[in-house]
Amino acid sequence: MDISAVVVSYNSGKFLEQNFASLHRQTIAFKQIIVVDNGSSDDSASVIGAFPRLEKFILKSNIGYAAAANLGIRQANADLVLVANADIQLADDFNQQVLRFFSDHPQASLLSPLLLRFDRQTIDSAGQTHSLALYPREIGFNKKMAHVNLEPREVFSVCGAATVFSRKDLEKLKIDDEYYDEDFFMFWEDFDIGWRANLFGLKTFFAPQAVAYHFRSGTLKKTWLSRFSLSLSRPAFLRFHLVKNRYLTLLKNFRLSQLWWTIPFILAKDLLWIGALTITAPKIIIAVFGARTIFKRALTKRRQIQGHE
Repeated sequence: MDISAVVVSYNSGKFLEQNFASLHRQTIAFKQIIVVDNGSSDDSASVIGAFPRLEKFILKSNIGYAAAANLGIRQANADLVLVANADIQLADDFNQQVLRFFSDHPQASLLSPLLLRFDRQTIDSAGQTHSLALYPREIGFNKKMAHVNLEPREVFSVCGAATVFSRKDLEKLKIDDEYYDEDFFMFWEDFDIGWRANLFGLKTFFAPQAVAYHFRSGTLKKTWLSRFSLSLSRPAFLRFHLVKNRYLTLLKNFRLSQLWWTIPFILAKDLLWIGALTITAPKIIIAVFGARTIFKRALTKRRQIQGHE
């Protein structure tokens, strides 16, 4: 097997040099390193341009994380594809460990590595699960490694900061010629594709031997209240995508026969969370209702997903 990397960058110039250096230091080299810059306004394009051995796509505008990742995935021709944020650094043996894991677990379709913060001690993600209200939850988030089960195991979904896909199974996940759903633009696209993999009977694993380091920006705060405040501080444009994508995910993937018991938790959490996100910007609700075409497409995608289950 071999592996290609797809890195999506947006105003990430301060991270790119270390990101690329870690990709080039691998004890088993990437077949390709594909970089998609999403119309950055900082110095990202010049940093990318100066770095050798990259397949470079410098976009004139921001087409969203999902669409940019899909563009890169379509260029990848290896057995495995790493899709990663620009604020990621890989341990030198990352590829070696990933290739060994897939060799030992041929049933694996998606792999979530052990993501640590830049302090090398705090867990950013040990795979992804969901809350009772079906919100994505990073396993081990903000905990020290000693306090979390770091055994290899199946998990519900993947952290989008760094995900490895089996290329053949990526093709099985494609809906309307898209891997990630481009209607999401950004946020929740990792949870959505992981949930879809579950519905298709594909297996997602957490592989602690494969280690990467993630900056995580403002979400470093440890308490739910501080993360709640962070969400409220986001511009209305980003809060719109958070709200829209919550319901796109449920519309496509929720199955009443399996998850009827979550409905009280969903109603309670959404009343609080969605209400708080929109109370200071009621136009978000208007914008969500105005996105009828997107929700109609989601219903069509739901039917296609059901046809594969």
